[in-house]
Amino acid sequence: MTRHAQEIVAEYESYLSQNPSDENALILFGKFLRKVGQEEHAAEYFLEADKINPKLAVVKQQLANFLIEKNRPVDAFPLLILTIQLNPQEAVYHFQLGNFLFLFEKELVSEKIFTNLSAQSFMHRCFFEAKSLQPKNFDFQLRYAQSFFDYPDSNKSRALIAWKQIENNFPDRTKTERDYFKLCQAKVLLELNRKEDASKLIKTVSSNALKQSKDFLLLKVRNSEKANSPTQKKKKKSSFNWNHKNFIPSDPHLERLRKLTGRLIEEKMLSELRSDAIKASYDQSGEIKLELTNLPK
Repeated sequence: MTRHAQEIVAEYESYLSQNPSDENALILFGKFLRKVGQEEHAAEYFLEADKINPKLAVVKQQLANFLIEKNRPVDAFPLLILTIQLNPQEAVYHFQLGNFLFLFEKELVSEKIFTNLSAQSFMHRCFFEAKSLQPKNFDFQLRYAQSFFDYPDSNKSRALIAWKQIENNFPDRTKTERDYFKLCQAKVLLELNRKEDASKLIKTVSSNALKQSKDFLLLKVRNSEKANSPTQKKKKKSSFNWNHKNFIPSDPHLERLRKLTGRLIEEKMLSELRSDAIKASYDQSGEIKLELTNLPK
């Protein structure tokens, strides 16, 4: 820590010694400690704030971030659920949870919290909530549209609408990005068996950066047109894999969380955080139902 950082720490500690129940100061101090690389000490202050007021979504988020950094995503999951329950109108919490589900689907499925399909469905719903709460946020709109590709059972007609809305609502994006939107629309059109419309749209793309993606989709159009020909010989599949994430908006917070520090965790600080505190299931209407158990009231 720099000398200036040490001075700030001393000031916070002095203030909190006189005002130990100031939850805002505890949160701010915790955030500062995280910023200067003191994650374990930060967690202590977030836990203290949580004891004073267990209804603060931002504290649940910070504790979840700490657990993810320590390679404990399953333990972090109930806390991220609590963020959207405590503050359902905050789009960023839905967005972070959607990204979390995308990144850690394997771990959640392994612990039998979700099936792959239910995890993907919930992820898709999280991005929908985020984009609905902030319709002018490009990152949220884009990630929602991309999530149709991540969820195989998604509604393709709605996917097409989502991509058209991005193109119409954000006309000032770069040419490469606009071409990317077109290729994503074309991919959806192919899935809807609208090959002619897809082909026309693909041919309007001229960005060099997307040439490989463009050629791949044109090949898919040609192959689909020949698929019913009994004389058509099977050709070797292209080794190129379509990657719809060329322009995924970066989530700096989650990117940082993926770089796990590997330091030892003080288990005593986390004894109340249980990995078995949440279960997911479908209700009678087919919606995902999340049940929280064994969490502090």
